[in-house]
Amino acid sequence: MINLSTKNLLTVSVASVFMIAAASQSAFAHTRLTVNSSPESSSAHGTTTTAVNIPHGCGDNPVIGNVIFLPDTNSAIVQTSTDNFETVETPEGDTALNHIVNPPFIRLIKSNDVYSHQAFIEDSLGNPLGFWAAGGELPARNWVGQLPFKITSVSIQPDSCASKVVIVPAIANICNVTSMSEIDSQDPDNPNVDFWTAPDAGSQYDAPSWSYPATYTIERDLDNNPLAESCGNGIQVRIFPSAAQMNRDMPVTIDGQQVWPRP
Repeated sequence: MINLSTKNLLTVSVASVFMIAAASQSAFAHTRLTVNSSPESSSAHGTTTTAVNIPHGCGDNPVIGNVIFLPDTNSAIVQTSTDNFETVETPEGDTALNHIVNPPFIRLIKSNDVYSHQAFIEDSLGNPLGFWAAGGELPARNWVGQLPFKITSVSIQPDSCASKVVIVPAIANICNVTSMSEIDSQDPDNPNVDFWTAPDAGSQYDAPSWSYPATYTIERDLDNNPLAESCGNGIQVRIFPSAAQMNRDMPVTIDGQQVWPRP
């Protein structure tokens, strides 16, 4: 049984669990990562320090919480391209680990600047893929919130023809705690939540188009990990969470109880 004080904490936490940038505004106002690329793993490159940058609320509503997670390589969707994703293919049987040696994980940097509560989002083995943050608010206008964290280094598979690998996190900025029936991920002016997610996962949390999600690009070290001659100029690879992962990791649960979206 949940006592009254726990319920109040849940309400505050849920209400602060998401931060957003309105999808209807121009691209520079989108929610993005402050550092969005790195070289592939090398002796000179370890974790990359970045942050979720939230430039505004949902219309007139402040952002009361945020969810962000990286794709789980066990189920991630993989797309390839030769023209920087103007056109894409989804190779049958391709997995993330056909193109990267190791999955990216996060290391959370302790910060109460925007939200007082943070908790990890983990895969089935307990590896940290992301986090949610709540317990505070970012005003709808004229303030910018940043949630700092680190992304662990990633190597590109030597046998892959990838010249770069684009990791697409799923991000939600939440402005009101509502049920899923009150949330339309395709509505850029929804006052309750803004989704910065891949549009092709096939989940109820998909954003309307590829102009929405933030990206994190791993550049191949062509000196130490050259492309095979058969690769030509190489391909671009994009990896993003599957619908199964979105449905698993997007809802916020505290002490075993789902608090957003409201059941």
